[in-house]
Amino acid sequence: MKRWLTILTLIISLNTNATQWFTYFVYFETEYIQGPWTRTDLLEQSAYKYLASEAYEDLFGSEQVDMANKMLSRLKAKKPDVYDWPYDLIIQGDTVILTPGGPIDQLETVKNEITATLTLNNFKAVIFQFTDQQETLTTNDLTLPYLDLVTAGQKSYELVAITENKTSKKTDSQASTTASKPNVSVDKENHYSWSMWMIISGILNLGLIGVLIMIKKK
Repeated sequence: MKRWLTILTLIISLNTNATQWFTYFVYFETEYIQGPWTRTDLLEQSAYKYLASEAYEDLFGSEQVDMANKMLSRLKAKKPDVYDWPYDLIIQGDTVILTPGGPIDQLETVKNEITATLTLNNFKAVIFQFTDQQETLTTNDLTLPYLDLVTAGQKSYELVAITENKTSKKTDSQASTTASKPNVSVDKENHYSWSMWMIISGILNLGLIGVLIMIKKK
């Protein structure tokens, strides 16, 4: 009985993973209808379509692939008809490699939404692997304007304008700079927390192995 209890405790300990609640933003294409928004002049270039953000919070472990898959599942829940196709997804460093397993009807919309969602949540780029070609996309390759945070003293949100072959940002003051990727510090804290939990888990595993060895010697 003592032997089985020790083995069960060891198995549970070896499968311990650090988890933490994480807030992230999903970007989806929408259309601006009307209203006194000062950024509407930028929307004339995109037929009044832009990428809006929506916040979510979920419990994640230390695996980045789980986070990427969850973000895509949020997009699918938002637009089930647009994301009605299978895919394979792997993480290579800070790049997401996505291989669609079927035809995509609204390809430009999908590429914009996935690229914005993943790269604005601390991934560097998204590689789309199609049957006949491969594309590596970042925020510089988006074809629609998107909402982003700006530094204090400017508007609460900024609409990033997409121009011909390049991205430019229109702000209230040319001397001010935008707050690019405001969640970087949070991600560093999350990474530190995950590392600490993994170290603690490793110490517990070593302690249990030592106890198991002592029991066998007795």
